[in-house]
Amino acid sequence: MKKSLSVLSVLCLISIVILTGCGKSTPVSEPNSSQAAQPAESNGVSKALQDIIDRSTSWAAILEGFYGKQIPDFQVVDINGKTHKLSDYRGKNVMVVMWATWCQPCMQEVPHLNALRDIMAEDKLAMLAISNENAEVVRKTAQNKNMKYTVIATQEQLPEPFSNVRGIPTTFFIRPDGTLKLVSEGSTYLGEMKAIILAE
Repeated sequence: MKKSLSVLSVLCLISIVILTGCGKSTPVSEPNSSQAAQPAESNGVSKALQDIIDRSTSWAAILEGFYGKQIPDFQVVDINGKTHKLSDYRGKNVMVVMWATWCQPCMQEVPHLNALRDIMAEDKLAMLAISNENAEVVRKTAQNKNMKYTVIATQEQLPEPFSNVRGIPTTFFIRPDGTLKLVSEGSTYLGEMKAIILAE
């Protein structure tokens, strides 16, 4: 009798483990056979990029519906009077950073952005930091912080997905072919920025 109860207990325990997946939550939808045969990629996010997102602690991936899509062109003027069109940077990686001088997390990113500019050449990576503040305020901050990348002050409405930003800092990582790779909301740091840019 005791033996049969022990066997029954073991069988019940095995059933519970199988049904609950060792405590892992069940995905919202299971991949079908054709999806399972393809490389792990969701909404244009590769496994390598998803690993970076999963490890992030200070930022979140947002605007996923735009990933893998062609980014619309826009034109802005930097604090030195030079005009920049996003399409001018086709063929290289692009970072568009939405920021403000009063935003403490934005200011904490500046040394990381400067370090990234030092280690990634301009012919490989374009960096556009856009604020909607007064140009003189932005210019003074850029000088005081020795910002080594392109700094822009504009009140013009940018096209989607840039117009969908609700918090700063927000960074758009754009591939050389002009498609959106990732959008991060919150402070990203040098190692993460570099990993995102280099992720396939």
